[in-house]
Amino acid sequence: MPTRLAVLGAVVMLFAVSGCTADNETAAIVEPAPSESAVEIPAAAAGGACILWDYDLIQQTVGIRFEVAASDQVDDTSSCVVQKTDEPWPDLSLSVVETTKANAEVFLEERMPAKAAKLKGLGRAGYRAYGQPAGEHGISTEIGWLSEAKQLQTLRLTFPKGTPAAEVKKFDAGLLDLAKALSTTNG
Repeated sequence: MPTRLAVLGAVVMLFAVSGCTADNETAAIVEPAPSESAVEIPAAAAGGACILWDYDLIQQTVGIRFEVAASDQVDDTSSCVVQKTDEPWPDLSLSVVETTKANAEVFLEERMPAKAAKLKGLGRAGYRAYGQPAGEHGISTEIGWLSEAKQLQTLRLTFPKGTPAAEVKKFDAGLLDLAKALSTTNG
């Protein structure tokens, strides 16, 4: 019984000091201090192929502002994916194979997807291909090329499910501009 009285006393005391007011009084409302805005971490901070680009370059060429980046490295292939913080798509990926023995002819015969179109003016050889919707994502557009530095590079822009093909094609020129900006003589 003394324990119950102690608990009851503690609860009453808690209500007494918690600011309970009578019906005719109004409680003070304290507004929280404005939170600091999030600091954008550069894409290059993710390492890997992310060091080759930044969000501003992507926005200037492709026309989409991405906010987060992640990278990976497997053997001699480095990759980077960027996307928005609040949406899974669109996303943009870049993969770079450090070096290859393939020449332009071998690249086009063996590396270019069956339904791809050849691109001129991009590295030693290049192509553009479209991927069909799968799972939770929509159409993707891909540019692959053999750089002057004999690297295999691939850019893929994947859209949300339901994005019409005509909308996807609006990004073709910008994606090619980004590929050209990334295709330097040093890799």
